Amino acid sequence: MGKRFVSIGECMIEMSGGADRQYRMGFAGDTLNTSWYARALLPADWTVDYVTALGDDIYSKEMRAFLEGAGIGTAHIQEIKGRRPGLYMIHQSGGDRQFTYWRGQSAAKQLADDEAALAEALDGADIVYFSGITMAILAPRARGRLIKAIVRARDAGARVLFDPNLRPTL
Repeated sequence: MGKRFVSIGECMIEMSGGADRQYRMGFAGDTLNTSWYARALLPADWTVDYVTALGDDIYSKEMRAFLEGAGIGTAHIQEIKGRRPGLYMIHQSGGDRQFTYWRGQSAAKQLADDEAALAEALDGADIVYFSGITMAILAPRARGRLIKAIVRARDAGARVLFDPNLRPTL
């Protein structure tokens, strides 16, 4: 039987490019990017699942389809009615990339609100991965629920990977 890598975090709509105010839409985020590479580099018998929350809008549906098309499991993505994915734009300034974020309606901010769904998502995980951004977008009680679920997974044998990915503005 294969092993299971579970990544927890926020996938966002990414608008990049910007030359002549023309942008290309994609989907990205620290934990999603890690899931992408995990799926590409882990043996085929590994399952890679993404744990987040999305809205009920067209972009959430496109994001889910994008993940599924990449071979990343979406069974543990919650749908939050009336919410949307977060969005960010990248622009170049002084030879460096600059980011502007819109997260007010981000469904991912509620990814740890359902304690039972979170426990189910981590059940049987061999590796659990999350980041400082995952923690920063959550309300204090939700952070506690997430840590509790991760500790349970660790106690059941999962290896826990944490990327601080410090973002002072969060």
